[in-house]
Amino acid sequence: MTEDNSMDEHDRIEQNRINKTKKAVSDRESEIGSTVMSPHQLIKMAGEVDDYEEKLRLYDEALELDPACTDALLQKGFSLDRMGKSEESLTCYNRALEIDPGNVGIWCLKGFAFNNLGKFEKAVECYDEVLKINHKNVFAWHQKGISFESMGKLKDAIECFDKALEIDPTDAFIREKKMKLLGAIYSEGKMEDSPDKYFN
Repeated sequence: MTEDNSMDEHDRIEQNRINKTKKAVSDRESEIGSTVMSPHQLIKMAGEVDDYEEKLRLYDEALELDPACTDALLQKGFSLDRMGKSEESLTCYNRALEIDPGNVGIWCLKGFAFNNLGKFEKAVECYDEVLKINHKNVFAWHQKGISFESMGKLKDAIECFDKALEIDPTDAFIREKKMKLLGAIYSEGKMEDSPDKYFN
């Protein structure tokens, strides 16, 4: 297959995907008819399409109907972050947190966006907000540990993983993450004392 044929095949596959997305939206709109859709219906529809631009259009439509719809703001922020527009996603999360400051899901997603931007200190602040609301949130302890690891604060990272494992000792993923980090620290000779003290 020549490079041109390969490109044609890629374009054909991409066009088929776009056509399917448009058809799904069109079918859904026909199914609903001329009635005005609620923000919830628009958010549900956005969840059924693969195209992020179309998702954003539907979330914006939902927000036109209800500018205080935290679900639409959260989902729009998540889509923007997945598209590599993490800075724009923060605007959505900040607006959502003005409406619902105790929403741990929004704080976690905001932490993700900061991590994606390399602003690890800011990510830690977000996970700390989650832990103020729920000190036993395993996910927040784990993500906070990852942020510390990205900053090179390995001892702090291990302490976060330990906190997570105190809450859920069965979490094999966090345990494995901790063991790999301990192995890296030990092999590089960065551990000031015996690594055994960190094992649960």
